Amino acid sequence: MNYTQRPSLSPDQLARVTNMLAYWLPGTVADTAVSHWGAVEWAAAEWTAYWQNGLPWLAQRIRESSMVVPEPVNGRIQTLDAGSRERTRRMLDAAAELLEALARAGVTGLPFKGAALAPLVYAEDVGLRPLGDLDVLICQADLPQGVAVLRELGYRHYSQSAEDVVYLRGERQANIWAADNVQPVELHFTLREEYAGIGYNLAEMMWAAGEIRPYWANIVACLPDTPTLLHHVCAHATSDWLIQQGRLMHIADIRRLCGRMAAADWDRLVTAVAPRNARFVYPALAFTIRYARLDVPSRVLAHLRDNCPPNLLAWIDNTELADNSAANPINRSGIGFDLARRLALSRPDEMRFWLRSLFPRRWNLSKRYPRLVGTPFWPLGYVLLNLDRARHLIRKVVIGG
Repeated sequence: MNYTQRPSLSPDQLARVTNMLAYWLPGTVADTAVSHWGAVEWAAAEWTAYWQNGLPWLAQRIRESSMVVPEPVNGRIQTLDAGSRERTRRMLDAAAELLEALARAGVTGLPFKGAALAPLVYAEDVGLRPLGDLDVLICQADLPQGVAVLRELGYRHYSQSAEDVVYLRGERQANIWAADNVQPVELHFTLREEYAGIGYNLAEMMWAAGEIRPYWANIVACLPDTPTLLHHVCAHATSDWLIQQGRLMHIADIRRLCGRMAAADWDRLVTAVAPRNARFVYPALAFTIRYARLDVPSRVLAHLRDNCPPNLLAWIDNTELADNSAANPINRSGIGFDLARRLALSRPDEMRFWLRSLFPRRWNLSKRYPRLVGTPFWPLGYVLLNLDRARHLIRKVVIGG
């Protein structure tokens, strides 16, 4: 199957498959909801799970339900699952190797996102959590030593931004979940989630919650606690859903983290999320509650929802995973005006979103213009960026007309 091509289903049919997966994988709806699917629908489910980091979850649910999935779709799903599971183990071995090497160099590394979730939250079945890359937080003062360690371990420079440097080891494969696909490491020297250019910095919180605990492959590491992991995963997932990068993986991660939260953990989360930051945390939690039917304390939901702007709540209530993921065939403009309207708490706040979206920080231009951003002419990136956005809007108007 060519995963770079969208399924042959119509956009509405693909949306129905995508949304049904979000309900079926957590077990919220009965198997009869998908038992009528034919080869075309299952191939669309395969494509959706491939790009939304959900292949092991899909393969597991098929096996558990004894669902009859047509060949060759079922064979492909199970083969991809085996490769993804082996990749997770190899990536965790690489994480342990990196953390040990950093420690020998006097650098504390704190794994987060999948690098922490797989061994800590999916511990009984680590392969169920796909790992596309490794995210490790270090102190900014330790960045030179951290980069030196990566080079000693055979990693090569790929990119940098205002928050991290990215290094790669190995070669890219056509199948992104192949066990031997390239191993990217994102070495973060701050932890900042962005929403239309406005940042939510969680590094200080992450460090404060870190403590030395058993990690993987018989090593110990500085690891965040469950409320802090949930806080960050929700903030990161909200950012992704807002830019049409919502994933089945987000639902799985938040569902599992919520299942490990005790009453005191929920109290810690409420204390940690300031009222003005609830808008960055609540959306991902709300979407997961919808699909996985989570039992989250009402006081927690009230604290978060009551501090969200009305436009944001309307967006949550009126959209589904298919609208906010790669399943949506209509690309967002990238300018961020819609995001600003959803997230802003006031008119001045909305203007701040707009300005930061139009003129992002220098190193946030690096993904589009990696060579230009390192030169004295980097402000030209603003011209190129906004010309590209203008062309996108013009095409959208012409097509819409």
